Amino acid sequence: MSALAHPVLRSARLTLRAPVPADLDRLASLANDADIARMLERMPHPYSRADGEAWLAGIGGDPAKLEFAIDDGSGFIGALSLRGLDETPVIGYWLGRPYWGRGYMSEAVGTALAWIFGAWTFGARSAQAVEARVMTENSGSRNVLAKLGFRDIGETDCASLACGETRPARRYRLDRTTYELPRQV
Repeated sequence: MSALAHPVLRSARLTLRAPVPADLDRLASLANDADIARMLERMPHPYSRADGEAWLAGIGGDPAKLEFAIDDGSGFIGALSLRGLDETPVIGYWLGRPYWGRGYMSEAVGTALAWIFGAWTFGARSAQAVEARVMTENSGSRNVLAKLGFRDIGETDCASLACGETRPARRYRLDRTTYELPRQV
């Protein structure tokens, strides 16, 4: 995949697209939530427009990483990242509080997984698994991963920039063969 070709992924209600400067106001407003920041590794709190500008400026610098804006048609509502695309991709995500409880994150992560296990390749290699790391107390994210077929593969820890400490976390993994099995809904 070329560094210039950022995919646009669509689901029934969402578009996953490249973040753009027009997202900055909503990004800064939604990300400036202590309950969101404390569940993420790299998100500071408080979160300012300058933090959003720094995030945007860093996008595209690593060909093995993709950042997506989650857009519900009204604009930016959260973000999804894929790191380690040259190895085993690691997925991370967050959603602004006003959008919780609507199934958006399961839909966004499911859309990203369909792309990773479908059309995506890095060089000549396709992903055989996707991993995630979630803070133990983040039951919402753990539920999203379980719903989509990820399995818990053990304890780990996760540094939280907003909290200034390392916190207990769980590692999750979804193998291609498990993803391709028919799911009971």
